[in-house]
Amino acid sequence: MAYKIVYKTVVVILGLCVIPIAIFTPMFQIVGQVTIADNYIGEHVSIHDIYQLFFSKNSTFEGFKDYKMTDEVRATMPWLITSGAFLGAALLLGIAMAVVAIVCRSKLPVLFLSIAACMAVFGLFRSFKAFAAPYLDGTINVARLGFMEEGVLEALVSAFVKIVTLQISSAGFLMFGAFAAVFLWTGAFLLVEWGEPDEKKSVKKHKHSAA
Repeated sequence: MAYKIVYKTVVVILGLCVIPIAIFTPMFQIVGQVTIADNYIGEHVSIHDIYQLFFSKNSTFEGFKDYKMTDEVRATMPWLITSGAFLGAALLLGIAMAVVAIVCRSKLPVLFLSIAACMAVFGLFRSFKAFAAPYLDGTINVARLGFMEEGVLEALVSAFVKIVTLQISSAGFLMFGAFAAVFLWTGAFLLVEWGEPDEKKSVKKHKHSAA
């Protein structure tokens, strides 16, 4: 009985820890290069940071509500939305893992949910990579993000500033690690259970039926 409590506790912790990881751990890495000076400016940004910067009452970018998206940026939005969908699916699967581990005797559903969650995180990486591609290959430069009007400043920024890195950061890897840990943890317990002699299995079934 004790090992079952340990198993369930670990799965619940790993399944639910992805929520604070996704919100507060750096989710995106952005690196820009000022080519004329050969300087790099980088930042790791969490979802919480993005909320504070753009959507909170004390937002750093108060004028963001008046932002007009350019056609180039709008064309990349389906991939960004897909990334968000994969992230949401991963979080829901993490919650489902925790709930199923508590209420279900069988460990197979948790194993399948952990596989699905790993696939969701993989989908997050792939879709965000597709979203970032036009910004990294120069199709969309910094000046075309829609934060500045056309003119000399836009031309200078286009010529001397470019995005060299735009990718999922540590949060994605930690989420994948948590789900992979659930898979390995559950798989190990299943292997132990499947390897038990038939006599022990029959005794356990008898105890469950008696209860």
